[in-house]
Amino acid sequence: MASAHPPGEHAHHGPTFQLYMIVATALAIFTGLSFVFNYMAREHMIGVETSFVLILGVAVCKAVLVGLFFMHLKYEWGKLYFMIVPAFILGAMMMFVLLPDIVISWQASKHPLEPPVSTSGTR
Repeated sequence: MASAHPPGEHAHHGPTFQLYMIVATALAIFTGLSFVFNYMAREHMIGVETSFVLILGVAVCKAVLVGLFFMHLKYEWGKLYFMIVPAFILGAMMMFVLLPDIVISWQASKHPLEPPVSTSGTR
């Protein structure tokens, strides 16, 4: 019986159930670390700034794991690349187009115009 894939081309399989469980366990451990760092900061074992940096680092690690495995970015980066790059280009263009309006609006609120004064005695 012939193979569905040509020779030399392997079927691309995504993550396995075992990999999902490993990532879920890592996420649970990272969540526990966040609680430990928060507890250590409240009990004055480490500084608040240190705790913030550690919790932020844990959050970044968790976001990378979720993005890579649960959102399949590790396996479908080629497709995502062609969606993300144009979005970044359009976002930058939109920022430059709207920047004059933002600056003008900010300067107008800094020095608000006075309401016009009527010269006639009637309203």
